[in-house]
Amino acid sequence: MVHFKMETMDWRFRSLLFLNLTVFSMGCIKTFPVLEDPVPGEEGLVAFGLIVAQGGISNGIFRGLEDSIPKETHISSLSDNTLRINLEDPGQEMEGDENYRFLWVKKLQLGKSDGSAPKYFAVTRLPQNQSLILDSASYSYTTTHTYTTVNKYGHVQTHTYTVLHTDSIRIEYDPLEKSKFSFTNPGGLEIRFIGNFIAYPKDTDPTYGRPYLGTYVLENLDTYLQGNPNFSSNIKSKYYGKEEISPKGAEIHFLKRFIKENRSRYWQDIAIKKLLQLDPKIREAAIKAKIPIPTQDLRVENSTQEN
Repeated sequence: MVHFKMETMDWRFRSLLFLNLTVFSMGCIKTFPVLEDPVPGEEGLVAFGLIVAQGGISNGIFRGLEDSIPKETHISSLSDNTLRINLEDPGQEMEGDENYRFLWVKKLQLGKSDGSAPKYFAVTRLPQNQSLILDSASYSYTTTHTYTTVNKYGHVQTHTYTVLHTDSIRIEYDPLEKSKFSFTNPGGLEIRFIGNFIAYPKDTDPTYGRPYLGTYVLENLDTYLQGNPNFSSNIKSKYYGKEEISPKGAEIHFLKRFIKENRSRYWQDIAIKKLLQLDPKIREAAIKAKIPIPTQDLRVENSTQEN
């Protein structure tokens, strides 16, 4: 069994990293999500971003983009039709130190409490040795309705109410493309970010702005944004921040959000080590501060740290 030692993560580096990420003040946080810690070294984590286009494409731009919500969003096995995992997990709240409340969950949607933050799914407890794929997604939208009434004195009153809707959509894959979107449990001491995705209508949208009711297909968000450089949505800043629009840039931005929002020391330390490998700016800051981080994490020679 692999034993994961939390003490190897130097507290000075943790403080430096949190400063670089402008972490929220702990004093103002009363509830926050924490993924359940597994047996050390025996489980991996899979994460991804997912948004849904309600309508079709107009001049190359998707219409009605909505964050995917956990309700009716599923993962299934490529080989076993009976295996279907619902990504909605309310979790269980438990009292923690200093009157904080910890939410222990197996599946976690980061950014849930912040409307401007990207919505990521982080999933643990996935089956071993199974090829998995997203088979459905869901999103919510509101409609506003207005009606008038006349009282006995002839006064006309206008009333408005809003209805919240949740739609579930099936995702269809071209047989030749299916392997491109499939993934597996990466195993212990590993966080695998499989990318940001956009689900959009397979056929031309005939509904003129109303929710599309047909089959959806999936596309990598990197590919879509690179093909539409003038895309004026806030999707770029939400899912890439200041990073480049690429798989690496998407993963770096995710790791920064994950470290910031999920308070599990076990998963945080794994994410920090991976971020050190991917982001040269944070790696250089750690080296300049002469913080003794293991060289295998920084991928630099010992002589570099000694200078």
